[in-house]
This record gives sequence, C-alpha cells and structure tokens, in this order.
Amino acid sequence: MNTEEHVQLRIEVRPSPETNDHEVCLLGDGESLVDRFSNGLIGLDPDDLLIDPCPLRAENVPQRVTVGRCSCGIVGCGSVEVEIRRDHDEVIWTEPNSSQRVHFLAVEYDAEIERALRDHTWETPERTASRLISQTVDRTVLVRRGLEFSWASGRCRDGMMTASLVLTPGPYQVLINVQWDGKDIEGIVAHFSRILTQPPETWPNVECNPQVRGLGAPPIKGWK
Repeated sequence: MNTEEHVQLRIEVRPSPETNDHEVCLLGDGESLVDRFSNGLIGLDPDDLLIDPCPLRAENVPQRVTVGRCSCGIVGCGSVEVEIRRDHDEVIWTEPNSSQRVHFLAVEYDAEIERALRDHTWETPERTASRLISQTVDRTVLVRRGLEFSWASGRCRDGMMTASLVLTPGPYQVLINVQWDGKDIEGIVAHFSRILTQPPETWPNVECNPQVRGLGAPPIKGWK
C-alpha cells in the first residue's frame, strides 16, 4: 500500500501582464507545482494546456507534459516537464531523471481537470471571442483550399482581432486583421465565420508571410 502523502490539485487561470496573456497556475495544496519542479518559471498560457484533448489527463502509459515556461512567455526559452501517469487510484507526477514526485488521488485529480476545462469565468472578452472563433471556423472548407486555422487573438494589434492560418504549399503564415471594439463578441465571431467561408482572394486585410526562404508569391490571386 502506498504511503506517500496525496496533494489536492487546484487549477487557476490568472492574468500575466508581463507576457500579455494568461498563466495556468497548477497548485498542490495551495502551493505552486511549477515552483516545486523548477525555479523562476511560470505556468503555460491556457491555449497551450487547457485544451481538448488535455495533456494533463493521466493515462496508464506515462507521458511527458510541459507545465511551465520561461517568465518571458516563450516555452522554448526555458521550460519544465513532468511525467504524468495513472497507477490504479493514484495519479503521479515525476520529474524526469529525478526522484521528485507528487501524488494525487485519481478521482480528485480527474474531477479538477474536467472542472478547469469547463470553466471560462476567467476569460476577458478578447479571450472569449478568440475561443469562439476557433470553435466556429469551418476547418473542412479551409483544408480544401490548402489552409489550416491556427489561432485568433485580439492582443496582436490595438483595436483589431487577428486570425492566423497556415497556407500550403509553402508554408505561409496568413494573417487577417479585422477592426474590433473589444466588446461585441457575437459580432466579431460571426464576421470571421463569414469571411473564412468566402473565397480567399476576397478576404480583406490579408498579410501573407513566407515561413522559409526562397518562397515566391503565394498561390492565391491578389495575395502578396
């Protein structure tokens, strides 16, 4: 029988002004779990962690999950990984190449993951609009045109909502910028849903940026 002490997981999302986004705070009995496994790092943005399928869900097969990033906001600049696995009625986080471990009761752990995935009370209007745009875009139509939706954000430019897509062959990053007052969520979601079902050559305010050297003009009429 395991004699390790179990901690109770709590997931909170807080603003991160330094990185112009939000931080997923993973707490064990009220203390930062990122701090337990690292020094000076912060939690990931919700778009990188509180997604479905959620990387925090525990399976019988261990999986490595990034749970912390550099305070500059970039994961690649510095990060912390843990190995997450389910062992009967427990979930265990282990620091790779270390004996550092955290034990959770699986039933409590699972419930907190699902609660956090359903909780949008932390969202600003911009974050809500971004999430709904991502959910309502017709990705099938885009794929037929060689495009893949990546993200939407109101934090790229003041007074704008920006959608980012990938165009192949290329690849090119495609940015569509639409004026937005930061308040009318329903209107901006409907606007992007309508734009992205139209032929790409009719899209307004498009920036098309090659992602590798030597690419010529994008293969869509009117794009530069």
